[in-house]
Amino acid sequence: MTRLITQDRLLDAPRNAALRALPDGHLLAYLLTCDWCVSIYTGTLAAMGGAWADWWPWSWVPVLALAFSYVTGWFASREGE
Repeated sequence: MTRLITQDRLLDAPRNAALRALPDGHLLAYLLTCDWCVSIYTGTLAAMGGAWADWWPWSWVPVLALAFSYVTGWFASREGE
């Protein structure tokens, strides 16, 4: 999901439209293209989805969000190997 949002050609048009709407160097532009930042957002959504589906308690959401983000970063760091 993180790669799809930050780099994949499939979402080029909406990503570029959002970036064009923001001034150069805007913090939000960075947060939309930063792999680690987006991995936190997607990890949080996945953790919240699992809690909503009763797969784990809501109290686990913060830890699972960080764990999902870490795993995403680990996979991204090995993408070119």
